[in-house]
Amino acid sequence: MVWGLLVVGFVLPFSIVILNGHRPPDADFAGFYSLGRILNEYPPHELYNYDLQKRICEEVHPRKGEYGPLPYPPFVGLAFRPVTVMPYWAAYSLWVIASILLYGAGLHIVIARFFPVELWARSLLFALAYSYFPFIGYTAGNGQLAAIGFFAIALALREDQDDHPFRTGLALCLCLYKPTILVLIVPMLLVTRRFKALAGFALGTSFIVAVTAGFEGPAIWLDFFRTIGSFGSSSVGVQKHSFLPLPKYVDLTSFSSNVYGGRSPLGFGLILCFAAVALGALVTFWWKAPARGRPYADFLWATTLTWTLLINVYVPIYDSILVVLSILITARTLLAWPGASLRRWFVVTWILVLICSWFSVPLSRVSSVQCMTLLFASLGILQLVMLGKLSPPARTASSALPDQS
Repeated sequence: MVWGLLVVGFVLPFSIVILNGHRPPDADFAGFYSLGRILNEYPPHELYNYDLQKRICEEVHPRKGEYGPLPYPPFVGLAFRPVTVMPYWAAYSLWVIASILLYGAGLHIVIARFFPVELWARSLLFALAYSYFPFIGYTAGNGQLAAIGFFAIALALREDQDDHPFRTGLALCLCLYKPTILVLIVPMLLVTRRFKALAGFALGTSFIVAVTAGFEGPAIWLDFFRTIGSFGSSSVGVQKHSFLPLPKYVDLTSFSSNVYGGRSPLGFGLILCFAAVALGALVTFWWKAPARGRPYADFLWATTLTWTLLINVYVPIYDSILVVLSILITARTLLAWPGASLRRWFVVTWILVLICSWFSVPLSRVSSVQCMTLLFASLGILQLVMLGKLSPPARTASSALPDQS
């Protein structure tokens, strides 16, 4: 039934739009394609020329509304240079397929590790995960890059479980296309004393920086950091409003700017206090992690992913697909949790996350409140409560989870 709803709710409408329009839908993929084309046709220092970006995007795929700036690291444009040899529609279609496969590969890694169950049960988990609208609507259909980060985090989780810390750090380097994904993960590695993972991340980052500089010149990184500074001050700085389409963002910073009337000092102060308390609790649990068992470490990853979506400066709704990994690991943790209250809270939360994901953006445009932010906060609080109950020495993390055999 779930697979059928997915076909009726997304696959058929998506196909009808393309067939009727005889062209790909308006999608962010035009920006990535344009970055590759700029590097192919212009000097590297023109990559972050906003006027040129807009003009090339309009040539690639004209659409209603203006294209925004593309503050992606230069290696994103470098990676898409070969793609521009294909027509735009072919490149877009290929990337939609690649996104679906990357997302499925990440799901397979996590589901196979945490849910060694019958095939039909795994099929249901896949169907529910693919029914999460920020993936099908805002990642795959929009041609975004979020599936790369999803796969990278799933791969890092697997390597961490297999006690390959250096590979864990290397896997996380795949998230550098959007550094905000790592805003809590890298500090987690540091506080939990995963120094080999940090070494792998540092080596992988150095390699990416060096290869990009080798192809496009070292100055391109200076252009990138100038662009990031300008983009950040205009979108998520201390000003009251932002030029970003805030209904499509789920982080607390955007939430405070999206509310009716814009960001107020009192409202922003309350949100900062909330984030500071949550971050303080999270850091405490990070510090305790080396003395706990493997299940505790896995659940700490899940909790950190949830709060990454909240304690951040820039989290578009397509990046919220990371919550799927968090929900899966939390579900595994609760399988043998004593008492039903936390399980009921979790079940209600994940069902609401799945349902609300289909209309949260239109609702946010009308109400100026992003309901997904509130649901992620509810999930994050639940996870912090669970970590607190897992922490006492009298009841170790290993005793809270069922045997995976």
